[in-house]
Amino acid sequence: MELVYKRDSVYEVLNDILDKQAIRTVYQPIIDLTNGSILGYEALSRGPRGSVLESPGFLFETADKYNRLWELELLCRTKALENAYNLPKAKLIFINVNPEVIKDPRYKKGMTKEYIERYGINPTKIIFEITEKTAVSDYKSFRKALDNYISQGYKIALDDTGAGYSGLRLLAETHPQYIKIDMELVRDIDKDIIKQELMKTFCEFAKIANMKLIAEGIETTNELNTLIDIGVAYGQGYLIHKPAEGFVEPAAGIICSIQQRYHQKKLFLEKQSFEINIGQITRFDDSLPVNSTLFDVYEKFKAEEHLQGIVITDHEVPIGLVMRQKLDIYIASNQAVQQWQGVPIDRIMEQNPLILERSIDIKATCRKAIARREENIYDYIIVVENGKFYGVVPIGILLNTINELK
Repeated sequence: MELVYKRDSVYEVLNDILDKQAIRTVYQPIIDLTNGSILGYEALSRGPRGSVLESPGFLFETADKYNRLWELELLCRTKALENAYNLPKAKLIFINVNPEVIKDPRYKKGMTKEYIERYGINPTKIIFEITEKTAVSDYKSFRKALDNYISQGYKIALDDTGAGYSGLRLLAETHPQYIKIDMELVRDIDKDIIKQELMKTFCEFAKIANMKLIAEGIETTNELNTLIDIGVAYGQGYLIHKPAEGFVEPAAGIICSIQQRYHQKKLFLEKQSFEINIGQITRFDDSLPVNSTLFDVYEKFKAEEHLQGIVITDHEVPIGLVMRQKLDIYIASNQAVQQWQGVPIDRIMEQNPLILERSIDIKATCRKAIARREENIYDYIIVVENGKFYGVVPIGILLNTINELK
């Protein structure tokens, strides 16, 4: 039956969705960052296509506003389980649960072992994702509710870790089997040393506490490579695969890329520090063509706030480097946009940057980096392969690598 929505009443739309059980479930794979194998799938709920409540954020916000959150959670859980009848063998299914709803006696009744087995799913394959974005009002009863589920074989994942109200306490109270790191800590982690150190701390904690780390929201190859290098166990995100209505697998290219990077990491750790070449720690940034203007550079820096340098190329061959600080200084002295937006890029470009072949070892790289003029000490090192642009090595990454290998 076709659903009819009245745009002037969100409440009526919500009621219509609940009455007709018009919830869609999509599944996003969570994969092992050592070999690309699938750990399981996160079940994500969506409103009907074209509905004002198609977005899950607005859908749940509206349900909470009109005191229909329990009914919506029940419907979403039911749909997720109904559609999971063909869950691949030995894979897990992650189901999002609001901390306040999980304590509800109705929820407990609806998640008994007997009820779940109707769908042909073993409770040991179900992971409750407890969101950290909602504050827990009563930890004692919350912990008691969790114990009830754990005793039946369910496992717990703490979702959105690093983004919520009560992070560390919730982590201590839940003792989850999985910690899902919020995508904001993953975004641009390849360009942010502080985020990298935070992620390393989570990794060390997870090892000590016998928990597994899952990085959410991976969108770029550089983010993926950095997470593999740090040692994060699992990952999910659009780069790996977008949510789909079936139980899909990542593209072969992604799996191959993960396996190669992990193998490279193992070789990296096995070698002595000065046997490692800079190609193994290179970050794969995009470049700008030589005919770009200062406005093009400005727009790229604006779009990527953690980026500190941009390589300029001519037919894939690097010919210069623009560092953010130099652009800022130039703009400060020429404040009117019309004074600088059309200025050629070579006005502020470093025309003799440090350019090294990817096969150069770390020791030689360090010597060349510190031999530069003082004002260029923190400039990116440009890496080439057979003369063509390959990527960059920021000084922070170089120093961090040397420190870890001591």
